[in-house]
Amino acid sequence: MKLHKYFSLSIVLLVTFLTAACAVDPEEDSNYGLDRVMKAWIRVNYPGLKPFENTDSYVLEMVEGTGAPVVDSAYVWVHYAKRNLDQTVTSTNIQELAEQIGTYSVTANYGSNIWRVDQGYLPDDLEDVIKSLRAGGHAKVALPASASGHDRSLYSAFSSLTETSNQIIDVAIDTVVTDIYDYQERIMKAWFRERYGVSDTAAAHLYLKKLVEKTAEEDTIPEGNTVRVRYVGRLMDGRVFDTNIEDTAKFYRIYKSGGSYSALSIEYYKTDTTKFSSANSVVKGFGKGVTLMNYGEKAVVLFNSQLGYGEKGSSPSIPEYSPLSFWLYIEPK
Repeated sequence: MKLHKYFSLSIVLLVTFLTAACAVDPEEDSNYGLDRVMKAWIRVNYPGLKPFENTDSYVLEMVEGTGAPVVDSAYVWVHYAKRNLDQTVTSTNIQELAEQIGTYSVTANYGSNIWRVDQGYLPDDLEDVIKSLRAGGHAKVALPASASGHDRSLYSAFSSLTETSNQIIDVAIDTVVTDIYDYQERIMKAWFRERYGVSDTAAAHLYLKKLVEKTAEEDTIPEGNTVRVRYVGRLMDGRVFDTNIEDTAKFYRIYKSGGSYSALSIEYYKTDTTKFSSANSVVKGFGKGVTLMNYGEKAVVLFNSQLGYGEKGSSPSIPEYSPLSFWLYIEPK
């Protein structure tokens, strides 16, 4: 009887030990199941296809491209579409595709987004594929859930949370650069010279052209005065992302019912940038443009992303690393 009791106890202890030894973290178990689904999907749709190099992802299509190669620490302008395995589009910056699936928004960005390579913003498996491409190339990548955990920049293809599903990423490489700010300076200079005949900056990283100029003494603005400013903000592709002129907002379909379309009040400090910054909540380039103007003047200003919304942009309409252009009008005294 005692022998039977000890034998039963031994069985219980053995089962308990084996259960503990075989315990699987729920997240790992979930990814394991999703990875099996991905492998089954590949077997059915792409028989014989092996994972890409030393990754767990699969390259379904690839055209290398003929432009600049994608290298470590590169900034890569991309158009993308992210899909589930059933081909449902979950995210895209391709306007035509967004219109087809009914997710298009006039306030969203449909220009290229900038993906930063080898800087901790993309899944390693996807980076390995992208680094096999050049500008002008494209790839379709099946990315299992286990390879999709990552951070992100605001306008990347990915959510701010860890992915919980298998994904197919269609990505086309538009431009590749290694020095983002040098690139901005070059394209801004060419853009401003072509449109306004001005090649020299009015301040560091900023171009300005006065469209209406006032030089009389009564038009100059004393330090500390409040001025009222009308503006239209554009990206370099011409798309209007903000304005405080009601008719302009309606024309570009960005009008917000109940929004404020009165002139913006700015405390004018031309020489004391600290006072200007503390008194006004505008980006640096906008503020600098205002301080270079007088009452009654109209001007267009263009400045780089360091004077704008920086490396993250401003959701949903201003992408990462975007130079910005503003039409400015300081109302008469």
